[in-house]
Order: sequence, then C-alpha cells, then structure tokens
Amino acid sequence: MSKLPGKRAGALALAIGLTACTGDGPMIPRARERLAAGAPTMLMAADNPNSAAGDAKGYINGWLDGETVPLRYSRMFFCAEPPTSAVSTKCEVGAAATVAPRSGPIDTIYALAPAGFKPDPATVHCPGGTVCLNHPHALDLSRVGGPDSVFAPAHSHIIAARRSGWHITVNIKVTSQDVWNQIATAKSLTKVRELQAAGLLGPDRPTNVYFFFEVQEPK
Repeated sequence: MSKLPGKRAGALALAIGLTACTGDGPMIPRARERLAAGAPTMLMAADNPNSAAGDAKGYINGWLDGETVPLRYSRMFFCAEPPTSAVSTKCEVGAAATVAPRSGPIDTIYALAPAGFKPDPATVHCPGGTVCLNHPHALDLSRVGGPDSVFAPAHSHIIAARRSGWHITVNIKVTSQDVWNQIATAKSLTKVRELQAAGLLGPDRPTNVYFFFEVQEPK
C-alpha cells in the first residue's frame, strides 16, 4: 500500500470532508488563520510538523478537571513509522511512537472511544464517520484486535493539565454506556482512573498519534 506523509494524508482527508466537531455544545466558529513557522524540528519526517503554514485552525472540545475546555488546534496531526501501520496516515493504535514531532517531554491527550453503543452526541467531541479538524482520516487498530483500517472513529478527549503544544494520544476503549456517562459527567482523568481500578474500563493503549493544540479558558 502506498503511504503519504501524515500532513499530506491529513490534508486530503480534510479536503474530502472537513466537518465541525462538536460535543458539549457547538464549536466556537473562527475564521481560518495563518501562523508563522519557527519551532525546531527533529528532521525525521518527510514534512516539518512544526510548521503551521497551510494547516487549518479551529476548536474542538475537551474535558479537564470537571470542565469543558475548547482546544484550539493549529497544526496537522503527526504520525510516523515505526511502528508500522496499514493505513496511509501511518497512525497506529497499540504500539508506542518512536518518532516524535519534537524533542523533550510531551504531554498526553486521552482519546475515549465508545465501542458497542452510541453515546449521547452531546458528549462526543469528534463524531464517528467525520474527519475532525487536523485529525487523521484513518487508524490501524489491528494491534488491539480491531480492523487494520478504520475511518474517523468517534471519540472524546480528556487532558490532565492546562498546557499547550504537542500531545501524544493514549487510547481508552469504553464498552459500557453507564461508564461513558460517568466519565461525561465527571469530565476528569481522575474518574477514568477510578473506573479502570474498578475493572470497569479498559487499559491505556499507546498510539503514535500526536496533536498540537492550545488549551483555552472553559466555556
């Protein structure tokens, strides 16, 4: 299978159908903006992941310590091999990243993925079947027992700190409507850890998917 660099694949996905991502109310509309490049790069990818030139700018919601916070995405996602992936985005669930968009410590964003049920759409930050802003259009889930190509799965976001910049994604599968509702009510990583400790929620699963966003003030 031919593979496109992450930014080019993401740009194609956005061209196919970029849809406003919601959850906890509508997204805050913003006009497209331009930011100057400037951050250093590891020079390990075909494109410069630290250049925002040409990348869309906009907002997707996330949960932080009991609040809904807008996350301002300003750069395309970053996925690089290894680990190997069966999709053109190179985005893999179930194996940790070995190539990062920059050096140094990187924060985490937790992607909560409903499986086997349909949660209240108001609690879903990125609806299934639509390519959320600056997100990959496809993921390889074969390492975690899923198909080797999934198009834009539904998910919501939890972050642990009010820090902006690159974030590495950790995937958490949610198989119970009740558990999902508890998380959506608490809106916190603390509740996720409680549910995991009680055996009601699946474990953290590594990915090689990075996102760049700024954390805004709560709604």
